[in-house]
Amino acid sequence: MEKELKALTKRLQQYNEQLLLIARRARERNEEPDFFGDVKPMAEEVQAVVEQWKDAASCWVRHARPKYVHERQIEAAADHMAKLCVEAFYPSVPERRIKQYSQAVAYTLALVRKRLDDTSEADKERL
Repeated sequence: MEKELKALTKRLQQYNEQLLLIARRARERNEEPDFFGDVKPMAEEVQAVVEQWKDAASCWVRHARPKYVHERQIEAAADHMAKLCVEAFYPSVPERRIKQYSQAVAYTLALVRKRLDDTSEADKERL
């Protein structure tokens, strides 16, 4: 379970970075995107990973009870990522909002990865 969660977390970190680049390009071009050609496929792709991650992370939080990681954070990160994967394409969305969503998601994902690394190191020490 932890291995899968770590892989999903890494994938979401990559999507988060990719969405920041998309937002920058959208702002530079200042054109409305093709919803069905660009936005929808990316949103569906990201949302599928977000749902898997949310389920795995929530289960992990309930069972492992990692320090400073709570289910509300997992839910908030999933919600922010869902909004970010659509809003990043639109130049009319304030840059500040994109950054806030992205930074909140990045913080939670980094914290989850750190706690996963901490628990795997603790497991190795027990052996």
